[in-house]
Amino acid sequence: MWDSVKYLDEHLVQQSFLKDLVLQIQKDFQTTVDTDIVFSVETPSELVSQVIGQLHRIIHSTNVSRFSSLLYRIDVSERDIKAIKNVDIDEYIERVAYLIIKREFQKVYIRKSFQE
Repeated sequence: MWDSVKYLDEHLVQQSFLKDLVLQIQKDFQTTVDTDIVFSVETPSELVSQVIGQLHRIIHSTNVSRFSSLLYRIDVSERDIKAIKNVDIDEYIERVAYLIIKREFQKVYIRKSFQE
């Protein structure tokens, strides 16, 4: 979890980036998993915690294809996912959350860069 928080702390240069990041993550989760998913956060650590919580819920209560579809929609590298080996489920979910947040941040950053 702390890798994700550290990444966000280093890269979120404006508070509006956090808002846009939350909206991007929420959109992808709603489109792929459940339209009722809402992320209500004010800090990077809250976002990371909620993403991890949603991933736990998805893995434990839905079918694996939704989890795979989510990773595909977000465009998380299959190579990065396969590189996560020999860890327990909690560590696996934390690492996947980091990859999701990192990729979603890249999308937001690129979009904002081209808007200016």
